[in-house]
Amino acid sequence: MRGSANAGTDTGEPVKVRRRPNFTGDTRNPGGDNKETMEQQPVISVHHLTKYYGSALGVTDINFTVNRGEIFGFLGPNGAGKTSTIRMLLDLLRPSSGKITLFGCDIYTHSVEIRRRCGYLPGNFSAYGNMTGADFLRFAASMRKADSRLQADLIDRFQVLPDNLAQKVKHLSHGTLQKLGIIQAFFHQPELLILDEPTIGLDPLMQEELYRLLLENQRAGRTIFFSSHNLPEVEKVCQRIAIIRQGALVALETLAGLKKKKLKRLRFTLSHAVPDLEMPEAELVSRESLDYEYVVGGDIQMLLQRLSTLPIEDLTFPEPDLEEVFMAYYRKEA
Repeated sequence: MRGSANAGTDTGEPVKVRRRPNFTGDTRNPGGDNKETMEQQPVISVHHLTKYYGSALGVTDINFTVNRGEIFGFLGPNGAGKTSTIRMLLDLLRPSSGKITLFGCDIYTHSVEIRRRCGYLPGNFSAYGNMTGADFLRFAASMRKADSRLQADLIDRFQVLPDNLAQKVKHLSHGTLQKLGIIQAFFHQPELLILDEPTIGLDPLMQEELYRLLLENQRAGRTIFFSSHNLPEVEKVCQRIAIIRQGALVALETLAGLKKKKLKRLRFTLSHAVPDLEMPEAELVSRESLDYEYVVGGDIQMLLQRLSTLPIEDLTFPEPDLEEVFMAYYRKEA
């Protein structure tokens, strides 16, 4: 478990909600490293990471770095290899080959110290079912040096009610359990947060609260590894993203860089029907009567030449959104 939350005092007294702490100042440096060197050094470095489960391939030749103070998005559908990669980052799963360093240290030889500096929210978060919510948070708190003011603030911000804290974990809703997972990941103010699908089970208001919390932690100099299959939320908070498909990285870009890819949308309306209409370097995605929409990924000059021969009544090239860019990567070699 990561961190602690004052779901109550050791004497069983309820938490008193305090004013929100300010996420400012430098993150801790328990190793005493040179500050300038630390700021220049990637927080996460992954080199040629490969994992087999028997003869089945989990991930293959994964390479990326995550910089200090960055919110890094790790995108892919279920089964793409996101969780396997995350578990290897924290030495919860050993790779078949490759190397991982966190804070410049080898994850295998410095595993305990590295995990002290991390907050972790696993996918499908669960806790000890027979504990109450308050007992679980006290137990998690006992394993970390938590900020009691921050812990109380998180309970308040994520609307974890006294009745929730009094219930046994096994009787809590998925959303409330996810809130406990978020609290235990953040309440010790770790230098690195590794979050696997953190918005699952949260309603839209709580999702927005989580985005605010992420940005506050980034402004305080902390680093966040944010795994998701939800592109709109990545657009809200991430600066760079890696897209993983069938265990392999197919893109590693800034959001702006992804949107500048040659993928375009084309919409046009014809004045009359054209039989057997085909468009070079374009894929038809929708048609309604004389209205057509294509995704364009090739030579636009050839496309324009073809358009000049058609009875065009109206034509636009809307800017593609990130969803379309993402899906283009998944159509490749499918």
